[in-house]
Amino acid sequence: MRTGESRRKQEGAVAVTVALGMIFLLGIAALAIDIGNLLVARSQLQNAADAAAMAGAGCLMRRTECGNTTATQPDWTTAAAKASTFSTSTATNQVQAAYVKASTVATGYWNATGTPYGLESLPFTPGASDLPAVQVTIHKDGSNANGAVPVFLGSVLGVQILKASAVATAVLSTPGNVGPGGLFPLAMSKCLYDNYWNSSTSSPKLSPDSSTLPGTTVSQQKGQPYFFQIGSSYHYGSCYSGQWTTFDVNNNSASYARGLLASGNSTTFSIGASPGTWIQTGTENTLFDGAAACSAAGNGQCAWATVAVVADPNTSGFQPVVAFACLHILDAQKGSQPYVLVQMSNDMSHCKTPNSGGVGPNYGAYTPPRLVQ
Repeated sequence: MRTGESRRKQEGAVAVTVALGMIFLLGIAALAIDIGNLLVARSQLQNAADAAAMAGAGCLMRRTECGNTTATQPDWTTAAAKASTFSTSTATNQVQAAYVKASTVATGYWNATGTPYGLESLPFTPGASDLPAVQVTIHKDGSNANGAVPVFLGSVLGVQILKASAVATAVLSTPGNVGPGGLFPLAMSKCLYDNYWNSSTSSPKLSPDSSTLPGTTVSQQKGQPYFFQIGSSYHYGSCYSGQWTTFDVNNNSASYARGLLASGNSTTFSIGASPGTWIQTGTENTLFDGAAACSAAGNGQCAWATVAVVADPNTSGFQPVVAFACLHILDAQKGSQPYVLVQMSNDMSHCKTPNSGGVGPNYGAYTPPRLVQ
C-alpha cells in the first residue's frame, strides 16, 4: 500500500524526469533549427563567393565592360577589384537578408590538372596547365563586419553564435574544346594566323601605319589590329587562305555549309582530336555572299566569331584542329578572288566562346569563366 509520502516522492521524480526530458527535447529542437539555419547561411555564402569569383575572373583579360582594353594580361588588379566590389555590392549578394560587408580576394594561378591543388600565389611563373584565377573567401563567424550566424534556441545549450565560411575559385582559359553552336564554319591556316598574331603577347599584331597590305585595297589604321583577307585556298596561297568547313560532316554542298553560318557546329570539337573538321572543296562563292550578309557590314550576326585553325586548308578532307581563334568579321566579297575581311581580336567582350572549355593555345578566344573550387 502506497503512503502519501511515497506518492509525493514518485510525483517529484516524474516532475524531474519531465523537466529533463523537456530540456533534452528543447536541445534537439535547437540543434535542428540552428543547424538548419547554419546550412542555409553556408549555402548563401557559397553562392555569394561563387558569383564574386566568376565576376572577377571575367576581368582577368581585356574586356570593354571591365575598362581594361589596354591592360597587361592577366589584369590582376582589375580582376581583384571587380571581385571585391561585386562581393559587397548592395545590388547582388545577400546572406540571411543582410548584404556581405567583407570578403578576402586573392589572385594567382590554378593548375588545371589538380597537381598541385590550390591557388599558386603571385609572383609565379605559369606552366602550360596553370590558369589565371581569382579566389574569394567570405566569413560569417564574428571575425569581421559580416557578423556571425545567429542562434535561435542553441543558447539553452550554451551556444551563442555559429560560424560559417565559403571559398570559391574561378579561372579563365583559352579553349581546348568548343561545344555545339560555338564555331563559325570557316577554317583558317595556322600560317595565316601567325602572320597577324603576336604569340609573345597573346594579342593581335598592330599596324605601324595606314598603308594597304599587298593585294588589298583596305587602308590600315595605325596602332590597330591589321585588316586582312582570308581568301579561298583555290585562289590564295596557304599563308593567306582559309576554307569553308562542314565540321564533322563530309559534305561539299554549298547550301549545306551556308546553313551553318547561323547554326555553327552541332558536335563538340577538341584540339588534336580525330578525325577533325571537314575542309570543303571548291570556292563556294555563295558562302562569301552569306558571310557578307552577317558580317559587321551586314546585320552583324557573325561580326564576332570563333573559328577553327588547321595546319593547311589547301588539303580537303578531315583535318585536326590545332587552335581556336577569335575573329572580327568586317565584310566579305564574292567573285573571282573572293575573301572574308577580318581582324584578330582578344577582347573578351566579343571573344568569349559559348559552350567551350578545357585548355588550348591562346589565339584570342576565351572560355567563359568557370569555377574550379
